Amino acid sequence: MNFWCRLLTSIFLAGLAACLLLGLLEPGRAQAQTPATYTVQPGDTLFVIANRFGVELADLAAANGIADINLIAVGQVLVIPGAESSLPVIAARPGDSLADVAARLGATVEQVAALNQMEPAIRLFPGQPVQIPPGAPSDTELRFGAVTDVRLPGQIVQGRTGRLAVQSSRLLSLTATWNGLPLGVQPLSAGAEGTWQSAFLPTPALLGPGLFPVEIEYTASNGVVLSRTFSVLVSQGVYDSQLIELPDDKGGLLDPAFTQPEIEKLYALWAVTDTPLLWSEPFSRPIGLEYPTTSPYGTRRSYNGGPYSSYHAGQDFGAPAGVTVTAPGDGVVVLAEPLNVRGNAVVIDHGAGVFTGYWHLSENFMTPGQRVAVGDPLGLVGTTGLSTGNHLHWEVRIYGVAVDPLQFLEEGIGDWGLTIGD
Repeated sequence: MNFWCRLLTSIFLAGLAACLLLGLLEPGRAQAQTPATYTVQPGDTLFVIANRFGVELADLAAANGIADINLIAVGQVLVIPGAESSLPVIAARPGDSLADVAARLGATVEQVAALNQMEPAIRLFPGQPVQIPPGAPSDTELRFGAVTDVRLPGQIVQGRTGRLAVQSSRLLSLTATWNGLPLGVQPLSAGAEGTWQSAFLPTPALLGPGLFPVEIEYTASNGVVLSRTFSVLVSQGVYDSQLIELPDDKGGLLDPAFTQPEIEKLYALWAVTDTPLLWSEPFSRPIGLEYPTTSPYGTRRSYNGGPYSSYHAGQDFGAPAGVTVTAPGDGVVVLAEPLNVRGNAVVIDHGAGVFTGYWHLSENFMTPGQRVAVGDPLGLVGTTGLSTGNHLHWEVRIYGVAVDPLQFLEEGIGDWGLTIGD
């Protein structure tokens, strides 16, 4: 009997403590002393950093979405579970598990578990404070003027593309940036519940894992500029390395004086973000299934024994000369001409800042301004420009950032971890 009395007393006191704690928190969300951040310095390893802060190596890796503990970069910002800082806390609902909280906030259960130093399968008591990543959407009302909802992915893998969606009570002239990159915000829909606007979140393959800011801003009707900053976790992708030896007659193509005018020409095209979105379904493969990938997107590259300081910006498919290349989706041709490095090239604008490129063609059938539909022939495989053999290099650029093309074969517009208007 004494045992049960002691047990019930303990439960009562634990519940009372939770209630008192909830009274100190802003309803649904508050600030608490939670994980700090650390910027990686020369000579650091993840093991050394974990020891320095007294945290488990596995927890440190999980909190930062790091798959390979041997790959961290100088200047990379790491979240340190258990170190003191001011980050958001929410109160668990009755019946919540850590997975429920993570799903509700658009985060991963592994990330939330690591930040709280809990097992992913743990059940939470009602009102239990749970630390969440900075900028993760709260399950309480958003206080941002006419903006009523902001939706972001819980994390984005290096080289992949996420999506931002913003709901407002009226149409706003929004501006947004992703780690300093200006985004092409476009209206999606308008209805009784307000207006949705959206932008892509293209993530370079060399962007180090960590938390990066999404900043949203608009001018209110009274002339006051309102802004909010959210954070999205970038987790580590798995990419190979490749040493490329160019023949003597093509080595000069690496000279910046030779390559820079071409880069500037293309970036001027890729900077256009205000054209309407012309596609919504997953892209079709631009070359037949019988032609395999010979060099995937994101591969770290060294040319003629130089450093691995760049990555492969597209997907290479090995195919003999003369194989037909087709449009993967609807769009408008904005470039069709021979280039020094990329050889005979075609660039298609699919709208909203999304472009595809097709390099090294032996022939191209397109003219600028021509409308294309999925499956239309664009040209023939070749080895023109900076190329060591016949192949198709297929590239996807969003706001000028080269992203993984294969994601666009798998997913349509609504599939980037986001449901509009639910």
